Amino acid sequence: MIYPEPRFLPCGDLAVSVELADEISREANARVLALEYLIQQRRVPGITETLPTYRALLVYYDPAAVSFDALTVALRALAEEARPEVLPPARQVELPCCYGGDLGFELDAAASKLGLPPDELSRLHAGADYHVYFVGFTPGLPYMTGSPERIHIPRLVNPRTKTPAGSVAIGGVQCCIYSVESPGGFWVLGRTPARLYDPAASEPSLLRAGDTVRFRPIERTEFDAISTDVAAGRWRPRIVEVSLPSGERVG
Repeated sequence: MIYPEPRFLPCGDLAVSVELADEISREANARVLALEYLIQQRRVPGITETLPTYRALLVYYDPAAVSFDALTVALRALAEEARPEVLPPARQVELPCCYGGDLGFELDAAASKLGLPPDELSRLHAGADYHVYFVGFTPGLPYMTGSPERIHIPRLVNPRTKTPAGSVAIGGVQCCIYSVESPGGFWVLGRTPARLYDPAASEPSLLRAGDTVRFRPIERTEFDAISTDVAAGRWRPRIVEVSLPSGERVG
């Protein structure tokens, strides 16, 4: 349910969580991203950082510059305007992905659990468009929805302690890309040579909340070639901006 009015939950003395819904949905997430966008455009005094999640926006602020009460008054007014239509054009990001083998080391096991041939699991996964709800857990890691229902799969019973950076994986109804080496409980189907997190870049995180991601299947030879170009700073993913057709809803 989308709340008729936002709920404000204090998070210590430097932040407030603006709760806009009690559901995980594209509509709720679009409102969260619209609120963040309006805060950035209006340059609300005292706000130092914002962090979107599925259905809420965490707003950090300087209490020496703005009081909690004054901040919530400003945020409440902006929340009334926070609708999907206020958002700028979304980005579509195409990422190459090499499925199976030593890069997608759990493709066969996931396919067996789902009762699918590995090639069919790869085809279904690569044929979907994935919406980035938010980026978190580790720097640059996107939480994405859009997996076809046929490949929804429970997460691993025993999560692994190390997952290579770039691993493309599924768990539950979600898809993610491990941005750095880290523990993980999603099934790894493949790997992208794209660098999702680069602390030296002007924008350290490749993906943003609100992006649409599409995977392009590649062979190992192309994976290795792109990896070399990425390391040398010669490669960038294909990114285009698109607007929703008139009248189309996010949901």
